[in-house]
Amino acid sequence: MRDHFIHPAQTNLELYEQALARGYSRDQGRRLADAYLFALRQVFPLARGSGKPFIAHLVGTASLVLESGCPDDWVIGALLHALYQRRVPFQDGLAPEERRPLVAGRFGSSVDDLVQRYTVFETADLHSLAADPEAGDADVLTLRLADELEDVCGHALALHGNADSADVGLRGGYPWRRDAKRAESPALMSLTERLGLEGMHQGFRHWLDFDSAPEAYASLRTGWLSSVTLGD
Repeated sequence: MRDHFIHPAQTNLELYEQALARGYSRDQGRRLADAYLFALRQVFPLARGSGKPFIAHLVGTASLVLESGCPDDWVIGALLHALYQRRVPFQDGLAPEERRPLVAGRFGSSVDDLVQRYTVFETADLHSLAADPEAGDADVLTLRLADELEDVCGHALALHGNADSADVGLRGGYPWRRDAKRAESPALMSLTERLGLEGMHQGFRHWLDFDSAPEAYASLRTGWLSSVTLGD
């Protein structure tokens, strides 16, 4: 059986299968599919620095939140969590503040509120969050941790940067990302324990072992240091 905390869903098909296995009703499934198609329309030109389609990251984040047994709105929020970021080329060129009524009208004000709070919260220092028991609401923290875990699944960080290059000191390259994530590891483990997210805790324990990344990945790097818009 697939462990979604180690290998989260990456496609809509895998996410729907996971949701149905967890007992989603027809109406819940339709809402999830609507959120997926809506997100796909906004992010389809984007790819992660690893070369993975950006939509796969959104699906993976939602998969981790779903597997954690969280409410439907949290799962939808996870699937849409990046849509208020300026780098996302939203339909009709809408500015981030103009996107909120569209999301609220389609998925509800609670989803819009969650995505907005996440957008403000996504760059908060993890060590500060771990040190302050009162910092962050559970829903936003859960999305942040799912996003962080999805980032490292599959040794994706090892594909950032220049092929067959050490990239030492290059911001966005694999060594820089690996070292930054290693420094954040204690905070990530502490926060998952605080929230009782045992599955994500084990997922971090697995994927933060950077020594297990295949050496061959060095020759497969994309040359990208962060997400890119294809066609630019």
